[in-house]
Amino acid sequence: MKTFKHKTILITGASSGIGEAMVYQLLDPTVKLLLVARSEAKLQTMAATLNRQGVQAQPYPCDLAQPGAAERLFQRITEDGHRVDVLINNAGFGKYGRFDQISLADTLEMLRLNIENLVALTHLCLPHMLERGDAGILNVASTAGFQGIPYLTVYAATKSFVIAFSEALHAEYSPHGITVTCLCPGPTTTAFQERAGMPVEGLRRLMESPEKVAAAGLRALLRGEIVHVSGAANAVVAHLSQLTPRRMRLAITQQLLGPRDDA
Repeated sequence: MKTFKHKTILITGASSGIGEAMVYQLLDPTVKLLLVARSEAKLQTMAATLNRQGVQAQPYPCDLAQPGAAERLFQRITEDGHRVDVLINNAGFGKYGRFDQISLADTLEMLRLNIENLVALTHLCLPHMLERGDAGILNVASTAGFQGIPYLTVYAATKSFVIAFSEALHAEYSPHGITVTCLCPGPTTTAFQERAGMPVEGLRRLMESPEKVAAAGLRALLRGEIVHVSGAANAVVAHLSQLTPRRMRLAITQQLLGPRDDA
């Protein structure tokens, strides 16, 4: 991909954090923005504001943590006459805590949002991308995906899947004019940590703004990068995690993220 101009761009998790930052970095009168998130009120407000500014934006309230949500969303988009040229799979969430103490319902929702519906949307959007060429997919993973993370057990595993999935897709579809890039942010100043219920004291020095992460991800997609770790410090940490013995890196992350009163 060389440009976002004249593209129809679907962004999940568009109402806050990195997704919202991407929306405001893609403002162009030639672009159609399809905004997806759970918050209908926020999406309606965003779309109305963008349309007043001459940007084509349409809200699609949808909870992608629910079974079959991707198929229902894609049907609505298709019925409205849209064909997705750029898919930004940004929606995701994590839960902090010991694995057995996180409810099974929360765990399954995490798997559906972070993996199942991400894969489904990608599968549904690819046929049009193959017809058009010059298309792109940006999957937002995390530096947590480079190793197992105690107390973020399932979240880290889902992001590991997203990284591997994106790498393989890049190899399969880049010859067909479709760029697939995986963005791996480190700790970011969004509501993620609060929603996950995780401590942030040891992470503050690594935190980046969502605007910086969003810009890095969009640039990486246009450059055709396979995996992009946002932030120099995060890139170093991600690289070192691959060189450090497993037992050592698990001990380090447990010390960093583990509850202080853990038995």
